Amino acid sequence: MSYFLTDDQEYALNVFLDEENVKVCKTQLESKDVPDELKDIIRKTEEAGSPIPAFNPEYGYYSVSFTPCNEGNRIYAHHHLTNVSKAIFDPSVAIIEDDKAVINESEENNHGIESSFNYETESEQNGDIDLDLTGFTDEEIEKQFTPPREILE
Repeated sequence: MSYFLTDDQEYALNVFLDEENVKVCKTQLESKDVPDELKDIIRKTEEAGSPIPAFNPEYGYYSVSFTPCNEGNRIYAHHHLTNVSKAIFDPSVAIIEDDKAVINESEENNHGIESSFNYETESEQNGDIDLDLTGFTDEEIEKQFTPPREILE
């Protein structure tokens, strides 16, 4: 079974990824743990207008899920590095007019599942990403969040 995003959904996905990527890139550029060579690559992606954080390509850094439901597929994107999920399309809060999704203003439109970290209100963290990694082994954390050794060397 295959699923595809419409042009509007792909645009919404790209906006979401750019917003989250900016947060991660900022943190990585300020980190003493990220090598200068890798920081240069991150800066170049920012300069090109599409910030891409350092990540392990074996695991990727985002997922898109499709959940079939009554009125169509509920589509969520999840950014693995910030642990934030967002609805790209949710038929429970949208109506379709002329093959275009129109948000139903009478319904709550925030079905996103955000991480416990709030960048705006938790300023004492100084922009650091504070993920709860309880229960993960060091090896699992390294596989998910660390670029491959070949890139770091």
